[in-house]
Amino acid sequence: MAAQFITLFKEFAARMTDYMAKHNANYTQIENALNQILGTITGQAGGDLAVPRALQEIFDRKGIIGIAAYGFNEGSLGGTNLGVNPGAYWSGSTFLSKISSSTLSLAGIATGTVYLYLDAAGNPALSTTVKPDTIWQFHWDSGSHQVTAKALYAGVSVLFDGDDYADCLDSAARSKVFTKLADRLEEIEQLLGAMMGYYAYDHADGLNFYYKGGKVRNDSVISATGDGYILLSDNATNYLEVDAATGIIHKAVDGFTSGRIPLFQVTTANGAVTTITDARTWAVAGTGGGGGAGHTQNTDVGTTAAEFEIDRDAAGSPSGYAGLKVNNGDDPAAYLKYNRDSNRWEYSNDGGDSWWALGEVDLSLAAQQFTKYVPQEDPPLVYSEAERGPSGEYEPVDLTPYLGSPQFGVSAVVLRVFFRDAAPSIGTKVLFKKGGSGAAPVTAYTAWSDESDIEQKAADLIVPLGPDHTVEFFLFTSGPNTANIAVYLLGFFEEVAGVGTQEKTIQQTNIQVAAGATLNSTFDAFCRRGLVHYFGIEEVSHQLVNVYDVHLYADETFSKLLYKVENIVPGMPFEDYLPFWVYDSEGGRQLRVRIVNHDQNHSGTFKLDITAEQFA
Repeated sequence: MAAQFITLFKEFAARMTDYMAKHNANYTQIENALNQILGTITGQAGGDLAVPRALQEIFDRKGIIGIAAYGFNEGSLGGTNLGVNPGAYWSGSTFLSKISSSTLSLAGIATGTVYLYLDAAGNPALSTTVKPDTIWQFHWDSGSHQVTAKALYAGVSVLFDGDDYADCLDSAARSKVFTKLADRLEEIEQLLGAMMGYYAYDHADGLNFYYKGGKVRNDSVISATGDGYILLSDNATNYLEVDAATGIIHKAVDGFTSGRIPLFQVTTANGAVTTITDARTWAVAGTGGGGGAGHTQNTDVGTTAAEFEIDRDAAGSPSGYAGLKVNNGDDPAAYLKYNRDSNRWEYSNDGGDSWWALGEVDLSLAAQQFTKYVPQEDPPLVYSEAERGPSGEYEPVDLTPYLGSPQFGVSAVVLRVFFRDAAPSIGTKVLFKKGGSGAAPVTAYTAWSDESDIEQKAADLIVPLGPDHTVEFFLFTSGPNTANIAVYLLGFFEEVAGVGTQEKTIQQTNIQVAAGATLNSTFDAFCRRGLVHYFGIEEVSHQLVNVYDVHLYADETFSKLLYKVENIVPGMPFEDYLPFWVYDSEGGRQLRVRIVNHDQNHSGTFKLDITAEQFA
């Protein structure tokens, strides 16, 4: 056959006129010869020209070979030319390929869906209808020259090639390169197992639900939970959840609880578990006792909304406080909260021990306060030293032994200072300041050395007193042992609080007392001590058919009785205008009320109104 081809070529070179006809006639012989050669190389008895049987077993479905095969970019083309990558394609029976890129024209194609297909030689082409070996489809906008909605045509898959496999071995997220795809999948499975193993279901023994432990983050606090079990309710749906603030597993039967993280929904019947629904999520972090989606600290620093809602899931007639808290570290926290029971805003500066109504004058300011001077008939010598040198730092003088026991404290002292230096000059002096004060004293607290040799001259100073009843001094002398100093206490300024008064009202509504029950209630922000001018109580549900009692107490154990009314007939308000004395023996500002419902069959709802003159 080789001789026949050579002869055919020579005749073509000599201007044969029917060369192409003879070439086409011999094409089948050429293809069969090449197939025999490929079959010999691959061990096949025969096969297609491009893909022998052994490779067809690898490409067991039709698709492009490599995710970038015959690919193109979406977006604006800036014209009508579409650039198409080189590629390879297996139709299921035919292998087609092109080793160079192509440029296809979309000129004249109307807006709509366009299909990219391959001709018999593996060249890409465009059509508005589906052709054999169509591999891509996209939307073409002839006005804006935009290519969008690119997708593989139905039935065409991506057959991974070597480049795709290499990409699978490279993890940018973990900054690692694997040698085998199986190794990377194994690491992913281990990570998933470690995370989803937290709080995992272990087994059940009757109604005992055993679980694996885990860790949960609540803002910056991480709580750990050990392996354990929880007793389920029988013939019910049990909602198992973890408290983000403590890591404790809880059970509810009415649904998952707001502020806790769901774990499992478990139904039981006849003493056994019937179904388990996994309700765990990846987001197991919260803020401030929350759960659910994690919060990144210091990101929520404001809101664009005109209104911020607190306790959004409140319903019905909630009671107690709701509001804001300020953490003060080792000092008591501060609060601004709404008292739902008294329908008013209140604040606390002592960690919630006592509450003041917003807008109410604080008695510590409303009380009459003044200062009185207490002179010393025989002024004591509180400090003296001879042959002194200069101070290295401020030195304290403790005046506690000389001040007695003032009830409200001492604000300042009057000192007579004798200071003499053997060689006085402009710079020889002694400075006094308030004990514990960090600021440098002004010249008003300074005594200079006298320059007369005839007699000593004293300087009288009024110096603020520090919190530990101390003043401090600093000596400037002319030499190491040239000065003498003596300090006398002439008197001090004692703080006195007067007996200023102020009207105080308190209203409490929706006080619920069960049938035949006794309710002890403590209400904040009333009086430390006061004289009640009006007392009123009313049962407002109009359900009681028996009498009730009301008592007021001074202490938290409800043992120091202040006021008592018994056998009050419901149906109309009980009022008392006779003044009586009330006080809080615990030193706070709380009112303690006991209501006794003698109706064994009906609960009662009460309203309380009190007006008093409170004293500082």
